[in-house]
Amino acid sequence: MGGCNLAVLASGEGTNFQAIADHVAAGVLRNVNLRVLVYNRPEAKVKDRAEKCQVPSEFVSHAGKDRGEFDEEVIDTLNRYGVDLIALAGWDRILGAEFIEKYRWKILNIHPSLLPFAGGKGMYGRKVHKAVLESGVKVTGPTVHYVDIAVDRGPIIDQYPVHIGDIYGLPIAWEDKITLLAERVLLYEHRLYSRVIQLQADGRIKIETEKVEREGMTWELTIAVPDYSGNWLKEWNERQRKFLALQNEK
Repeated sequence: MGGCNLAVLASGEGTNFQAIADHVAAGVLRNVNLRVLVYNRPEAKVKDRAEKCQVPSEFVSHAGKDRGEFDEEVIDTLNRYGVDLIALAGWDRILGAEFIEKYRWKILNIHPSLLPFAGGKGMYGRKVHKAVLESGVKVTGPTVHYVDIAVDRGPIIDQYPVHIGDIYGLPIAWEDKITLLAERVLLYEHRLYSRVIQLQADGRIKIETEKVEREGMTWELTIAVPDYSGNWLKEWNERQRKFLALQNEK
């Protein structure tokens, strides 16, 4: 059964890195070798998480470099660790076209809204949750997608619905509601991302194209199709359920 050598690229706190590392360490993620953390900000707390998890980390500075130079240095680092799957986890640099093409359908990203809503350039962190609440929608949640040239526009692999309703009526400040929603969605980010990584490692995501016609125009739509057939999802949920129960006991 498949498997992969995984790199996580992160720039900040690193909670999604931590969740992935914990899933690997607990054996929930199987045939996934977490080879390296790559970070681009010297103050990033994620490097401390990597050290505690005994995961090698590499600092690649973007200071004074154009996108091509920076991407090339990151690629060289990934090559040294034999990486064949990349998970962006709060990575604050836009990857160039050559980087994306080299790792076509091998770069994952997680976004804290149900894309395409509240996505695109400049939409990250609290800005996303603020936009969600200001829209008045009742359901949000994380999205895992493949990275493509257009920001947050790569094929969506999976999403996790998170209900908002009760937050609107709470007698707390608006900024506190944004914080509460961010914390709620983050919980499910940690669960969804590892599930999609396992799908990728098991070779259970297909890329398909479909022709779309509208108002006399025709174009091809690229779709990521996850395969949850057989007992795959049942077995994953059971492994994760036991993992979460142990986490809650700590």
